[in-house]
Amino acid sequence: MNRSLTLRSLPTFIFQSLKFRQPNNSQYRIGRIGIFVSRCWFNRAFHGSSRIMFEKKKEEKHIFPTTPISELEDRSFPKTSACLIIGDEILNGKTIDSNSRFFVKFCFDRGIYLKRIEVIPDKEEEIIEAVRRFSNNYDLVVTSGGIGPTHDDITYLSIARAYNLPLIYHQPTLDRMAEPGQNVTYYLKSLESKPTKAMIEAKQRMALFPQPSRIIFPHENLWVPIVIVNENIHILPGVPKLFEALLTGYGRYLKGDKFVRKFVKTFYPETFIAPILTEAQEKVKDFGIKIGSYPETTEDGKYAVVVSFLGKGNAKVSEVVEKISKEVSKQIDGVIID
Repeated sequence: MNRSLTLRSLPTFIFQSLKFRQPNNSQYRIGRIGIFVSRCWFNRAFHGSSRIMFEKKKEEKHIFPTTPISELEDRSFPKTSACLIIGDEILNGKTIDSNSRFFVKFCFDRGIYLKRIEVIPDKEEEIIEAVRRFSNNYDLVVTSGGIGPTHDDITYLSIARAYNLPLIYHQPTLDRMAEPGQNVTYYLKSLESKPTKAMIEAKQRMALFPQPSRIIFPHENLWVPIVIVNENIHILPGVPKLFEALLTGYGRYLKGDKFVRKFVKTFYPETFIAPILTEAQEKVKDFGIKIGSYPETTEDGKYAVVVSFLGKGNAKVSEVVEKISKEVSKQIDGVIID
């Protein structure tokens, strides 16, 4: 027989529903009740209902078609790159930039010389100036941020104006965006009231791209593309998870010689090893190998210097890097480290 829920039985119902692990701890129980009531209140305030809004159950990820590698075979491998981080939130300290760090590793792993990283605000004139300058000076330009649905997401618009291009809705992106399980579609459908025209337009703004451009879909689980303008400006989102996933997927389109690098650690001061490094650099300059030194302090407080030997190319370059690092290591009483 079902018992009706009364004020007297409400605490018992809540305790049983929340499955307390510490039933004898009154402070713990009171805290959990407060959370329960607060969640009910917030849901009534923002959703018009006092029922608890549970997280969306995990769904099977939708598998999208990706852009065939053959579509980019006409492009030459980039030798140099630059990264443009766009966002007031980076400059005012609200958000810590991790995308540029990821891009550094992305370029190194693929043998691309990263020449510049720049952070600029969400201002049209600054975006226009920066992308023009970057596009003229570097082979691969990546932008991060400013492509969301809000008023301050102006990257697509600014880059379009930089090259006097119209903004046109990209139907394949709209179709991918509308697939079940995509966050933007799920949250609009989860609203208890019908999405407004403004909400729908805001969502669709994320598929409003400069044209002509190349639209690359490098990830099978993401509706978001990489939009390529002026042949070398690659427009990516600022959300780190999306930025990293898209770049990783895009990496399969880039095939080239990788870097080879060796490190030697010594406890001799830089003033002592400087002439040795100068002589070594002269020996390998024709192979494009760069030698650098970087002071550091060890965990036990000792002064040390790490010497880097960096080259790129064929087996011969790798052989020279190996040889010169061993020679210098002996001269400065160093140890080759990974």
